[in-house]
Amino acid sequence: MNTRSLYSQFHRQLQTFSSWQLIAIANAVTERAWPNFALFCEITEFGESAELRHCLDMLWDFVAGLQSSKNFERLLERLDEQSPSPDDYDIFGVEPALDFTVGLHCTINCAMKASVDEAASALTVSLSTIGKFIKYAEAEDLNGTELSQYIENHELYQVQLDFIHELITMISDQPTPSKALSKELKIFSANDGISQLGISVD
Repeated sequence: MNTRSLYSQFHRQLQTFSSWQLIAIANAVTERAWPNFALFCEITEFGESAELRHCLDMLWDFVAGLQSSKNFERLLERLDEQSPSPDDYDIFGVEPALDFTVGLHCTINCAMKASVDEAASALTVSLSTIGKFIKYAEAEDLNGTELSQYIENHELYQVQLDFIHELITMISDQPTPSKALSKELKIFSANDGISQLGISVD
């Protein structure tokens, strides 16, 4: 799994996206990662997960044209306070939880100033989380090309790629934002509460 190649590929695919489309796709992949953060908070009693849940919902409202971006700078400050440090925990769950906050950071930045860079980064992070998980859970002894091939052929990775491709199609087919589309994307991305790692809080 070559992160740089992934990023470049997504960057090319998003070049024609408008500002709301970039925010929508970044928030969609971050939404799917939400259970990773929520479960970590539940297990470790870290932070206030409700604050970041509210942040995600505000971003969906922004995609629907119902929310101003004027409050997002404050959200970034709160996000920094709610981002776990891997140095403070000896469980793997801190990694996908931190990746969630990275994706959310990209999305908020994108909402404040539309950026193909930030949107492509959010998509790339969503896949690199899977790579870390597979390495930890199944492929601890693999490295280099062998590890990359194992990850890229893994079902979790392929499912996330399919999800991203479907998102790109769904969003690129819509010239203007709407409440209905924002709701549809939120439900689709939430995936019945199952993250890209196949875990849920329930």
